[in-house]
Amino acid sequence: MMATLLAGALTVAALVPAHPAFAATEPELPPSGQTFEHYPPMKEAYEDYFSFGIFGAGEVDGLIYNYASYTPGNEMKPESTQREKGVFTFDPAEAAFARYTTRNPDLALYGHTLAWHSQTPTWMWDAPPARFDQPGTFDSAVALENLHTHIEAVLGHFGERLVAIDVVNEAVGTANPADWRGSLAKGEGWYQALGADWVELAFLKAAEVVDANGWDVKLTYNDFGLDSPAKARVVYEMVKDINERHAGVRPGGKPMIEVIGMQGHYNLATDVAAVEQNIKLFATLGDVEVHVTEMDIALPPGELTPENENNQGMKYAELFQVYRDHAAGPANTTDNPHVVAAVKLAGVRDVVSGWKGGEFAMPYDYDGNAKLALLGILYPEQFLATHEYIDTSGGEERPPVPGVHVFDTSDGDSWSGANIVLGDDAEAWPWSTTDDGEVAFRPEPGATYRVTVNYTAKGTTAIRVRWVRDNTNSGYTTADGAAVNAHPYAAGQVATHIPAYFNSGMVNMGSYDLVTEITLDGDQPADGLIGNIGIRGGGGGNAFSVNTITVEKVSAAGDEVLVTWPGAVVPPPASAPAAPTDVSAVAAAGSATVSWTPPADDGGSPVTASTVTAAPGGATCTTDGASCVVEGLTNGRAYTFTVVATNAAGASEPSAASAAVTPTVLPGTPGQVSLTVSAAAECVAGRPHVTVHVRNNERVPVLVAATTPWWSVSGRLLMPGASFERTWSAPGASVAAGNVRVTGAAVVSWRPALTTYQAGHAGASCG
Repeated sequence: MMATLLAGALTVAALVPAHPAFAATEPELPPSGQTFEHYPPMKEAYEDYFSFGIFGAGEVDGLIYNYASYTPGNEMKPESTQREKGVFTFDPAEAAFARYTTRNPDLALYGHTLAWHSQTPTWMWDAPPARFDQPGTFDSAVALENLHTHIEAVLGHFGERLVAIDVVNEAVGTANPADWRGSLAKGEGWYQALGADWVELAFLKAAEVVDANGWDVKLTYNDFGLDSPAKARVVYEMVKDINERHAGVRPGGKPMIEVIGMQGHYNLATDVAAVEQNIKLFATLGDVEVHVTEMDIALPPGELTPENENNQGMKYAELFQVYRDHAAGPANTTDNPHVVAAVKLAGVRDVVSGWKGGEFAMPYDYDGNAKLALLGILYPEQFLATHEYIDTSGGEERPPVPGVHVFDTSDGDSWSGANIVLGDDAEAWPWSTTDDGEVAFRPEPGATYRVTVNYTAKGTTAIRVRWVRDNTNSGYTTADGAAVNAHPYAAGQVATHIPAYFNSGMVNMGSYDLVTEITLDGDQPADGLIGNIGIRGGGGGNAFSVNTITVEKVSAAGDEVLVTWPGAVVPPPASAPAAPTDVSAVAAAGSATVSWTPPADDGGSPVTASTVTAAPGGATCTTDGASCVVEGLTNGRAYTFTVVATNAAGASEPSAASAAVTPTVLPGTPGQVSLTVSAAAECVAGRPHVTVHVRNNERVPVLVAATTPWWSVSGRLLMPGASFERTWSAPGASVAAGNVRVTGAAVVSWRPALTTYQAGHAGASCG
């Protein structure tokens, strides 16, 4: 874990005392990487702004030190308090409260949740099958009686000990700001039995219980995704409508819904400006508080990088700056609405498994050492002044596959998973819809299909294969939720149902093929046990990556692959390269050294050879470089030269011709060009290697060419006293090493003589 701040970001201070006072203008930040007692308690830093609490369990010492309130994560949910009809069990919630209140009797307690579509026994809304003398046909009268009974018993038990309670949790489905009632049509639970009135009915009963007892327990509507302007507007319209229609009903002018709980399940892509704008929207309701609940900022799973840790600190700092600027407490001296009365984080330390396991979402790391996130929370203004976001974008996008939609928090998505779209006509194939018209495949009634998903666990070691409604990263079909845990499998088993719950046999950072085979006969009910196929984390887990998806049609005649993701990257077909440019030549006696610039466009395939042609006469030389010597020219005759580049697809057009040059033997006393040449051979990895070393002993530049039986280097210009060395490898072990031939020509007119040197070695092969 990073123990110091990023280099250059700020001056690292000495260790702070155990309880330093929170100061808004503290000149420098303490270092990260220390245990909680080295920092001011978060609850004290914000006690004059808002109540600072925790949602869910956490490491006890850090929790007691940092948090002023506690909200149980699971112990008060309907499946925990009344799994069997009429049998209420409050022991888990009482034990959760006692675990922390014995250490801090002043710890404020909040409740979560009375009515929810999830973690609720289906008999409560009287869903099939018939149980507990209920018809099992979504009977509204039975469902309403169950709702009332549950609220009376649970709220009656915990009563005045609670500061507030989530009466309704996550009721909004697809948000339509123009129709808040229609937006509750999630196709699940209470809505199926009671329609859009179920939210209002739950609050009416909760208010009746609280007001009859004279308790000051604030009634809360809690939901995620309220950083979305559309969803926030739906909640605003719902609360506004319900409160206006029941104005004056409760004593003391209390509104029916007193608190909007904004779940803070965020990531690095969260739009902080939208969060602030929606807080301001809720503030216009007048007498409704905002509580930030279940807050965490998830990072891409796998490895906590310094860049991501820095960016998480930035996001926490930006959000807490917004919360402070809209706090309900007296420390907020801004002109903004003072509406944020509580902020609750969803844990203490990062966790390997469970909620946000592997996503490094909390301010302390696995070992309890402070991350930069803690500094962003405690000192938002200073943190933002000394840090900035680090760009972590990059990487290649996978090619799209029609009808397959893959989501990954590492790419900024809110949730990891995938959708395989089966149809675009809900009448022909119930619940299978898409808004882009792209379908992975259209099932044939009676056919069997095998879906194989390879995934890597990066904290999440359980995966569900589910029925989803469309191509978005959101809603499930009606009946999927009722059966989501009904068919558990180990990683090595083949699931024969959807939903399938692969919840055993996997470990963190392992990669697994999860296989489901299902026959789709066309008779599946339209209430939701058919749709598009979705892959999602089990139990809300989000730290995993989908690696590959394959769909096959299974038959006795042989399996047919219908879908593969990711699709193969098919490069465009290569074409011949463009022509070389800037061709020039230097004449010598009976030869010319020609140089050029390789083509800027290689046609999608590397240039493997270039051929020079002299005109007139057609003498040539070929090389893999950008110069070579054309020999066999007639002295006193003018020549121009063109170059053709060749790749795997073919040859380019000839280049523009060079300026004319004339090979000539000029008067004067010819002399040999003085070069020092040595060559050596050795056997490397079973193949002959030849190394040649050439040094120019002249007082003028010399053009040098060196060849072996396999390749050559031409037109290498050596300045006086300079040298070069080149090694060639034989193409195979059975090829003789051969000799090296080196030639040199002075480039001044009064010394044009050409000399040839032979330097070699035994030609034995390495074979």
